[in-house]
Amino acid sequence: MSDLRLPGHLQLAEHWLGLYRNHGDRVPPLSALDPIRFPKALADSWIVDAEEGRRFRIRLSGETLVSWYGFNPKGRHYEDLFTPAILPAVTEQSCRVIGDPAICYHRMHTTIPDWTVPAFFERLVLPLADAEGRVRHLVGATLFQGEADHGKGGKAAVVDADYWYAVSAAI
Repeated sequence: MSDLRLPGHLQLAEHWLGLYRNHGDRVPPLSALDPIRFPKALADSWIVDAEEGRRFRIRLSGETLVSWYGFNPKGRHYEDLFTPAILPAVTEQSCRVIGDPAICYHRMHTTIPDWTVPAFFERLVLPLADAEGRVRHLVGATLFQGEADHGKGGKAAVVDADYWYAVSAAI
């Protein structure tokens, strides 16, 4: 929690940690998530489903990502959204959150088409389980620190701060 700087990220992390404790120190199920508990992160929140073959599909997208991409990415797969330069890193990060499982927090910047100033953002990603208890979902919040870059999406990304926390050490 001490690494998190944004109120929305703090609310989402506190809610997830409460669910983790309430579920016997296990990754909580998607069905337990209560968006009312993290109102400062709602516009920045998203949920991704893991599919077979290391594919990931956007289940839910808040207004921030809709603005960033210039369209609603709900229902689209990573390969529909990310450039070949970004796709492998995003896929690996998602696999690690689900596979370890782990919590991920990044401070990043990206370059975007037709824009020479980098777009800075912070992203928190937490694992969620399906109805059978398998870790198959990601919930996250991404906050972009400027709006001039919205509607274009990124073409490359650089991780400025990379924090990973084993779920077993989350509390």
